[in-house]
Amino acid sequence: MKREKRNKAALWVASLCSFALVMGLAACAPQANTNKEADQKPAEPVAKQVEMPATDKYGVVKAESWKEAYPDQYQTYLNNESNSPDSGKHNYLELYPALNTMYKGYAFALGYDEASSHLYALTSVKETPRTTKKEQLAGCITCKTPQFTALVNSEGDGVYKEKFNDMIGEFDEPISCYNCHENDPTKLTLTSKFFEKSLGTAANDDKQVPMGAQVCGQCHNEYYFNGETKATSNPYEGLDAMTPDAILAFYDGKNFKDWDHADTLAPMVKVQHPEFETIYGGKQTQMAKNGYSCSDCHMGTVQGDNGAYTSHNWVSPLENEELLKNDCNSCHADLKKQVSDWQAKEEDRVNSISVKIEDLTKKIAAKYADEIAQLKAQKEAGTPGTPSAELAAAQKLQRNAQFYWDFVMVENSEGAHNPRLTMDTLDKAEAAADEALASLA
Repeated sequence: MKREKRNKAALWVASLCSFALVMGLAACAPQANTNKEADQKPAEPVAKQVEMPATDKYGVVKAESWKEAYPDQYQTYLNNESNSPDSGKHNYLELYPALNTMYKGYAFALGYDEASSHLYALTSVKETPRTTKKEQLAGCITCKTPQFTALVNSEGDGVYKEKFNDMIGEFDEPISCYNCHENDPTKLTLTSKFFEKSLGTAANDDKQVPMGAQVCGQCHNEYYFNGETKATSNPYEGLDAMTPDAILAFYDGKNFKDWDHADTLAPMVKVQHPEFETIYGGKQTQMAKNGYSCSDCHMGTVQGDNGAYTSHNWVSPLENEELLKNDCNSCHADLKKQVSDWQAKEEDRVNSISVKIEDLTKKIAAKYADEIAQLKAQKEAGTPGTPSAELAAAQKLQRNAQFYWDFVMVENSEGAHNPRLTMDTLDKAEAAADEALASLA
């Protein structure tokens, strides 16, 4: 049966920067001159100084408090409300039936819906079955509210060990200005300190990526929860280590797993949303090499009553006709068709490979049913055993196939951000799946 094309990239990864309230410094009026050197002059006339509004108990100035000083940015920020949970979101467990097998034993098998606008971040994490049906730690609140970010920054990693349900009711500000500006709208700031460290400084990697991408990337990345501290962490340091191969090697080196698969006991990894790594990691995309940031594509400059400003209604560049005409079309003859072709190819392979992974998972469970049952009994008795070499090899192939597949499926552009890496990663997923199926025949 032909499946409906998933719509998580209907705005072509508007969500890549929908985390970030990225105001271009020149376009975000009014702003103050922050040059410290007496012989330096600002590139633009200095606007009047804006007094910082009052903060909440976490030290966060809420978005609403900036609406008088930045009315255009605030209004476009509110326009994101149209991307609501009621706007026709996919249930991925229905769209991809194989996920019910692939994620079995993990919270994502309880509920997995297409993301809404980041204005609904708190509501979504409160209401997902992944937190209502399963006890979680506070790390699940990471990137859902600036108040949690500020709390971690002030009190340290111990916050991550708190229970999710003990904390989630304390917060009332969804993703907003503080996340990318802290409390100074004239600057871009990495408030998620774990990602700042992960960017790396040895090769000046933190200087090679525009801040308009870093502030988006601080949440649109692949992360895991540290086994000891439970702190939100990244499986790399530096751009060269931000590739699917290097990330999987990192997890393998630490014997890291998110869960044991319920049917096969394979030690599985659940990839998150590696948009930043897909664009800026490893060899990087041509767009990254040309110096483009997420905000360049997903946030347009708009002429309003108060002058030019950066829109905070995050949309696909394919919906911005001015951007297509004045920028994209200088390199792309027909970007809309090009993206459509990339995404159709990715979608077809994502579907077909998911069926293979579902098949191999069921066949592992069937072929090694007695051994798996014994291992489960030993674990329940508190004397965990070790799988045979044959079962361990099959489990490793299952882990690898699903990791590479997941890396593509959860990256929100459906291949448009980096078509070459997308296809290469799917090749590795399919190769592992085929090898496993051949060994189980």
